[in-house]
Parts: sequence; structure tokens; C-alpha cells
Amino acid sequence: MKILNLIIESALRYRYFTLAAAVVSLMIGVWSWFDIRKEAYSDIADTQVRIVAKFPGKATLEVEERVTMPIERVLHSTPNLIVRRSRTINGLVVFQFVFEEGTDDYFARMRLMEKVRDAVIPEEVTPTLAPMSSPVGEVYRYVVESSTGNHTPMELRTIQDWIVIPKLLQVSGIADVVTFGGLPKQFHVVTSPEKLIRYSVTVSDLIEAIQDNNLNTGGNFLLQGEQSLPIRSLGSIRTPEDIEDIVIKVVNGVPVFVRDIGSVEISHPIPSGVLGYTVQNDQEGLIDVDSAVQGLVAMRRWVEPNAFGERVRAKVAEINDRYMPEGTRLRNTYDRGDLVKYTLRTVGTTLLEGIAVVSLVVIFFIGSLRASIVVVATIPFALLFSFTMMNSSGISASLLSLGAVDFGIVVDSAVVMVENIMRRYKNASPADKQKGIVRFTYDCATEVGTEVLFAILIIILAYLPIFSFERIEGRLFKPMAFTLSFAIFGALLFTMTVVPVLMSFFYRRYFESKNPGPIEWHNPVYEWMERSYEKVVHYLVARSKRVVTIAFTGVTGLLIVGAMSLGTEFLPSLDEGGFTLRLYFPVGISLPEAKKFVPKVRALIYKNEQVSMILSQYGRNDDGTDPLPPNRLEVYVGLKDYKNWNEKITKEQLLIRMRNELEAGLPGVKVSFSQPIMDNLSEAIMGTIADLAVFVSGQDLKVMRQISQQILDIVADMKGASEYGIEQEGPAPQLVIRIKRAVAARYGINIKDIQNLIEAAVGMEPIGYLYEGPMDNPPKERALFGIAVRFSKDYRQSAREIANIPIISPKGERIPLSELADITQEDSPTMIFRQDGKRTLTVRLNVRGRDQGGFVAELQQRVRAGLKTGRLFLNSSLSQVLSKF
Repeated sequence: MKILNLIIESALRYRYFTLAAAVVSLMIGVWSWFDIRKEAYSDIADTQVRIVAKFPGKATLEVEERVTMPIERVLHSTPNLIVRRSRTINGLVVFQFVFEEGTDDYFARMRLMEKVRDAVIPEEVTPTLAPMSSPVGEVYRYVVESSTGNHTPMELRTIQDWIVIPKLLQVSGIADVVTFGGLPKQFHVVTSPEKLIRYSVTVSDLIEAIQDNNLNTGGNFLLQGEQSLPIRSLGSIRTPEDIEDIVIKVVNGVPVFVRDIGSVEISHPIPSGVLGYTVQNDQEGLIDVDSAVQGLVAMRRWVEPNAFGERVRAKVAEINDRYMPEGTRLRNTYDRGDLVKYTLRTVGTTLLEGIAVVSLVVIFFIGSLRASIVVVATIPFALLFSFTMMNSSGISASLLSLGAVDFGIVVDSAVVMVENIMRRYKNASPADKQKGIVRFTYDCATEVGTEVLFAILIIILAYLPIFSFERIEGRLFKPMAFTLSFAIFGALLFTMTVVPVLMSFFYRRYFESKNPGPIEWHNPVYEWMERSYEKVVHYLVARSKRVVTIAFTGVTGLLIVGAMSLGTEFLPSLDEGGFTLRLYFPVGISLPEAKKFVPKVRALIYKNEQVSMILSQYGRNDDGTDPLPPNRLEVYVGLKDYKNWNEKITKEQLLIRMRNELEAGLPGVKVSFSQPIMDNLSEAIMGTIADLAVFVSGQDLKVMRQISQQILDIVADMKGASEYGIEQEGPAPQLVIRIKRAVAARYGINIKDIQNLIEAAVGMEPIGYLYEGPMDNPPKERALFGIAVRFSKDYRQSAREIANIPIISPKGERIPLSELADITQEDSPTMIFRQDGKRTLTVRLNVRGRDQGGFVAELQQRVRAGLKTGRLFLNSSLSQVLSKF
């Protein structure tokens, strides 16, 4: 090829310029390595947007009917939308919308919020966008810790809300800081039905009085001379005493104050989630906390994670040094940077080992140290060239992308070029030497240049199927193919330019010498291998027809057997260091009851010497983006460095032992395990945290659960099935209060008065807010806390006590709630999962000890053959992906 020959000729003609260009290329590669985006796991999820809508105090079915379905109806026609999911639980619904590949994040968010305004939903429901993060965006976790032990969970939560979060939100690239655990501070007006009756005050009167006396307003401007003075009317509540001094009504000329019918106390709402942790270090010993406050730092999508992590760590250190109150601090409990360092260390070790092995093999077979140096020099050049190309094309450096580099393939072109040049140098005639080493090296290089080029192109073309992948599989595997292709192309460029130049320098004296001697050392092992190979080739060539027939038959048979037995996987399992355990308690368990088991869980886990830290959480976080019921306990387990393990045990064996110990120590509790990043990716892809998911769609939850149970029975009988179950828990008891409209009307009682009593006095929903501290203080010293009205505990500890709560009629009659409403205990769904407009139950399972593709095929066959009743919509995201291979 003329162009290829011209490249080789130019490289040899301007040898010093070629070497200088190679050095510059290496320097650019080094700079690219420090500038490239580094991460443990690439973001492979589609563009997705989450919307959170809170409907406090409402049951799951009511939230679905009045919030979930109306919002779904208006958003279904959003452009580029391909997947629609929602999770509805008591008082909350979280929507997950997945868009076509290439959809801009801001476009998707804007279109959804434009359309959601058309939904007919209750006025008190305000749908909000979740932060623009990604499944791999949870990069840092910390707990707010009292180093002296003198701070309450409420004080720590206040520090988190009003000191830590405002500072962390200043970090460039941050999406949000999500709080889990702690007790948010509130001011409760605690009263009783007797006091309300004594002063003829209803709960509605009390709520209205507090809201009407918690206002600031303005009177426009006052013109005074040359000045225009804004008029401010300050009437907002600033202290608990302000609440106590509010006048509710006037009876016979005597004002009735809030302090007359109750007391103002500092308290907290019913916790939606509880977090605890266990950690030990050499300085402080064992630290075990049952009620703590956690902050989860979420990174905005497309931000470089390594640099972002450094900024977060610097800000945390600054907060600890300058802003935290005395005796408190932030303790790191999870840092993605540790995983990135571990990943880079693993990749670095693998690369060095690969270079060492290839170098030894090259030296052994080539038999010349100088030639081996030339061949091995291809590796750093190709690697740094690939870094340059990756950085310019936006491909991140991760275990998946860098792990694809095969140095055996990388040095192939250089080996062919070097061996041919050495052979020609060795056999050079006097006429060849008269040409000069530069011209003769050009002849040697062009002799095999075309063959080397086409061999490399064939290798790159073999990756064309991977380059055609789309969506998730494309984002997962394309970086691997591109990285290897970049490295191979860099090696080809090095082979065609630098290798001939180096050979002309290294072997100039040998080439010009009249008696050069051997060009390579004597290698009896290699010579024996060469002689043996020559004999085998002669033997086979003499029987070529028979050999071809046997070879063709054997290869065909191996291909058939291999195709039938070869397993398939989709998401490769990467070691994230720590892992996540999930414990499933009986449905309907309360947070206080579940809390009793958590210390035992942490103790059972911590007795394993490989554990360095335990983080337990159950319930849901404050922003509602992780809507889990209280019967699901999630435990993150941090592990010591593997080299510090005294016991000879693998991580997989440790996980199985922990699961067995937990299930034996907690009868009736089921345990599964996974890893944080893989959990988030699985949820983004399939809508559930598991290796596989089978979706049963319909409308009748009872029939759907029967079908799901049949599928679960089939799964339980299959080899390799592990940690299986139905994702959505079954119905749980609820206290249902059905107001008798006719009875309420007969007594002249407004429905709103009854609802206010139930919502505020029993449910404890905030009715207003209090900025603590005077207006003259700097804003950072003021905090916003909720105000709630609540009956004392004696009136809300059981269904009987709630039924006996009296309500005052307009005539002054004292009527118990049980007379105005039917109060019953009924079973009702705790969570409703919807996908593409249909209710859906998810049979989740993990696969251990066999390939996922074979498991999916067997499961589909068994389900279709064994399902007896109902209509089944079988869908497995994994099977859809595997079918493309």
C-alpha cells in the first residue's frame, strides 16, 4: 500500500522527529491519564427522571387512586418515554420514567413537569422532581456523630439540616444531600378532648387560630420626605411562648389562649426511618449507635466522580474544622473514592502483571534483549495512546474498560515487524548493506507492513457486533471494545513508525559490521520446540485430507457442544469491597418493633472478624426517593482489606455464613445480599433489586398474588435460585375510619372537623412552621421547624381510645368518634407497584452457581408449562437483553 509505505519511509527519513513525536505522544497520554474520568462502574442507565409526590397520612389505595393514576394518565404521552414505573406506599408515591437513548436530561425533566401540572390531584399534593443524579451517583455517606455522647438524635438532626446540608450543597457537581434517620424537631401543641370541651373549642378552631396568627405581611411603601420606606408587619411565630399567647376565641369577654387548652412541647414526628451503625477503630474502640443521622451525598449526572469525591471530602473536613458544634463531627461511612482507588490498584496490578508476562514470553522467544525492549515498548505507547483517545472521546477509565486491554494482542504487530527485521538483518548480503540501514530497514518493514495492517484491521472488525449494541448493553460493552481498539491501533501506529526507527538505531553496528556474530542468543528449549513443531507439520501435511476432515468435524462438534452448554450473563459481577444485606421481616411490623431486632442483627454480623463497619437502616428516607416499608431492613457491611483477613475464607463463603447465621438467629426472617452499585443499577434497569425479575401485571391484586406464588413455587424448585420472593409485601392490617355522613349531618358536624381531628390530633401533620430566633439574626442562625397539634398519648394509643375521642357538636353535645364513624381493622396493600399503567407484582430472585441466560430459558419454559390459572404477562429485562446476543 502506497500510503503505508509512505508513512514508514517518512518515519525512517526523519528518525529523530519520529522519536520526538513519540515522546510527545507519551506525554499527552500521561496528561490524559490524570485528566480522564475515573470511576469504578460506568453509568449505563438510560435517561431517567423520578418524580416524588407526598400525600401525608393517606393509605396506599387512596394515594394510588387520587395521585398515582391521575399523574400517570397525563404523563403517558410524554415524548421519547419508553418505561413508566411507580411505587405507591402510605402517604407517598415515587414515579420513575425512562426515556429513549440520547434524550437530554433537562429536556426530559422539563417536559414531565410541564405535563404534570395538568393532573387533577388534591391541592395539598405537590409533585417534585428528584435530584438529577444517576444509579451510580451515590458517592459518599456520613453520619453526624456526638463524640462526647451528650447530644440527642434531635440535636444531631438539627445540625444535619441547618449546618451540614447548606454547606455541602455548595460543592460543585452535587445533586442533593439525602437525610436518613434522626428526629426532626417540631413544636407540638399537646391538648386533650376534655380541655377542648371545657372551653368549647374544636380542633379546627385551634388549627385556624395558630395559622391565622403566624403571618408576616407588608403595607407597601411610606413616602417620607425624599425616602421611600417599605412597611413590614411582623406577626410570624418566633418562640414557643408566641404559640402559647395566641387567642383562640373570646368567651363572655374572656380570651381563651392556647396555653389554656394545652402545652407547647418540643417533640418530633413519627419517624419514617431509623438508622444505626457499628464501627471500631484503634483510638476509640467499639462505637455502637442505635439511632443516628445519615447524610447521603448524591452526585449530579455526568460529573467526574473522582474529582467530585475529592471536593466532597475537602468540604467535610472544612465543616468538621470550622462549623460543627463542640463535641460533634461527621464520620465517613461510605466513600466511592475508596472503591475507585481499589479499582485503579487492581487495574494497575493486572496491567503490570500482563506487561511482565508478555515481556518474559517475548524475551524467551525472540532471544534478543534489544529486540525485546522494542517489542515491550509497544505496550506503554499503546496504553497511553488509548488513554488519549479515551479522554478525547469521553470514555471513562474503569475496571470494565481498562480490563479489556489484552497485551498479547497489543504486541502482535510489533512482534511480526521485529522478527522480520531481525531475520533480514541476520541474512543481509553485502549488496543489502550497501543500501544503508535506513533504506534496508524500510525494505524490511514494507515487506510485512500490509500483512500486519490487515491482521490488525481484522481484529478490530471482529468487534463490530459490539459497536452495534444500543442502550444499556451498548453503554456497558462499547467502552471495552473502543479501549481495546484504541490500544491496538496505537500499537499499529507504533509498529509502523517507531519500531523500524528503534531497530535501525539498536542494530546499526550489527548491520554495518563485517563479522557481526549471532543476532540472538542460543535457546535450546526454543530450538527443540521448533524442531518438534516442524516434525508435526510435516506429518500433518502428508495426511492433509484426513487432518482437514478430522479438524473440521472436531471444531464443528466443539462449537455445537459449546453453544449448547455455554452460559450467558449480562451485568458482570464486580467486587465493590463492601456489600449490602437485606432482611425481610413479617409484613405489617412497625418501626419501633423492628428496631428491637436491629442491635442483634448488627451483633451477629460484627462477630465476623472480617467486618470493619456496619450501617443499618429501615423505613424510608426523608425525601421519599427510597420508598421501602418498615419490614425491610437494609444493612451495609464494610469489610477490612482482604490482606488483613486472618481467616482463610472467600467473600462468597463469608456472605453465605452470615446469611445462615442471621436466618438461624432470627426465625421467619429471609436474608438476601448484593452490592450498593449493582443494587442501584438493577433497580434502574428492571425496577427491582435482584438479578432477575418476573413481572405479573393486571388489576386484581389477589389473583396476581396467586399467580406470583405459583411462579415462586416453580422458582424454588429450580437449581441456582437463591434469595427469591415477591417484592411487594402482601396486605397488612390497617385501622379504617369510615365517616357516617348521615349521622354527622344529623348532629350538624362538618366532615372537615372530623378529618382535622384525625389528621392533626392523631396523625400529627404540621399545620405551620416556626422560624426559631429573632429576625435580626443572620439567616444561618435561624432554623425552620414544624408546628403540630396533637392529643396526649392517653387518647391515641389504641383503636379503642381513638374511638372514644369526643367531638363537640354545634349544640355543645359531646359525641364519641365511634358514633360518627365505623372504625374497623382491615387488610390493605402496603405497596402498589405499577408499570406502564398496570398494577404489577414482581417475583425477584438471584442466581447462584449457574448462568443467568440458561436459568431464564428454563424458567420461561417451566412457567408457561406449569401456570394453571389467571393471565400472565411474563417479562424479564435480562431475557430481553440476552436475546440480542
